[in-house]
Amino acid sequence: MKSGIKVSGAMTKKLITVSPDSLLPFCARKMLSNNVGCILVEENKKLVGIVTEKDIVEQAVGKELDIKKTKAKDIMTTGMITIHPNTDIMEAIAIMKREDVRRLPVIENNKIIGILTQKDILKINPSLFKEILKMILKK
Repeated sequence: MKSGIKVSGAMTKKLITVSPDSLLPFCARKMLSNNVGCILVEENKKLVGIVTEKDIVEQAVGKELDIKKTKAKDIMTTGMITIHPNTDIMEAIAIMKREDVRRLPVIENNKIIGILTQKDILKINPSLFKEILKMILKK
């Protein structure tokens, strides 16, 4: 099933990024000031990882790491599932569901151009709420 809506029409284009050596308090403040639940980790203009709120809680706080010394690269998720901007939103939802992720970095010509989140999908097409709900409740 196709929606006719491409990822490029729903994705967030304003990217919030840090370097791999950014300390977690800096990452957290940047996430808070931009009202986002994740931050992309870039090195030499290439996406190398992503740090989410959950990563900070589970990988740093939960393991009692010294937050003031812990860097993004110490807890970031690497090998992210990415998506192309011309992909249909329904396919993006299927990928999110299959891979159990809530965010997909959008890559074109090996360059990150945006990020697609569940919230982005709901903003562009609230009727997809049922699909997102199925994804969240599948556990």
